[in-house]
Amino acid sequence: MDISFEQFKSLLDDPNFILIDTRLPEQWMDGHIPNSLHITPATVKFAVAMGVIVKTTPLLFVLDPLIAKETLAYFKEAGFNNIKGALQGGYETWKNNNQVTDMLIQVEPDELAMDIPFDEFLMVLDIRTEEQYNQGHIKNSIHLPLLEFADPGSMSELDEHFNIYIISEDGGSNTLAASILKKQGIHNNRVVKEGWQGILQLKDKFTIEVTKEKKSKDQLDEL
Repeated sequence: MDISFEQFKSLLDDPNFILIDTRLPEQWMDGHIPNSLHITPATVKFAVAMGVIVKTTPLLFVLDPLIAKETLAYFKEAGFNNIKGALQGGYETWKNNNQVTDMLIQVEPDELAMDIPFDEFLMVLDIRTEEQYNQGHIKNSIHLPLLEFADPGSMSELDEHFNIYIISEDGGSNTLAASILKKQGIHNNRVVKEGWQGILQLKDKFTIEVTKEKKSKDQLDEL
């Protein structure tokens, strides 16, 4: 399923095609093809649930050459039946042909703690589930669950003038969220290493809030 650089670039010009990069998060953050979605076997279920891709979407891939066959086999077995091919040589081929690249900054939780008091445009974007968010979150953070990323209405609060710091539960879906934002033209975003679990290790450096459960009408009537 390998395709040459020339074939790949020609297909990439078609807006109906979606480019998926399945390499490790660290590799994708260090450098990737602009507008690629970072979707791995571990996060593809979220991408499907959001409607970012469907089983019939024409797909192009950038793969880790060491596990390219296994990765493509996984997507085929998962029912993706419109795979057009993978760039021969992977990301290195793109780089070696002097093409434009992009990257993503990952910050440590303590860096975020230091930035919060001094950056008026800083936005903490918490992409965890509602239940997780309600149990504890950074004060003044914006809650946008990952599964709502495909909803234009939900994305209306986000734009390029904010410095966005993305927090998932354990960092595992940070790069998927960031790649979706980048594809929508919001490039000024960073991801917080280890997500909420990393924040909890330094919780004394943050103001953590808990969302109190709203009482139902029946509960209020009993008071």
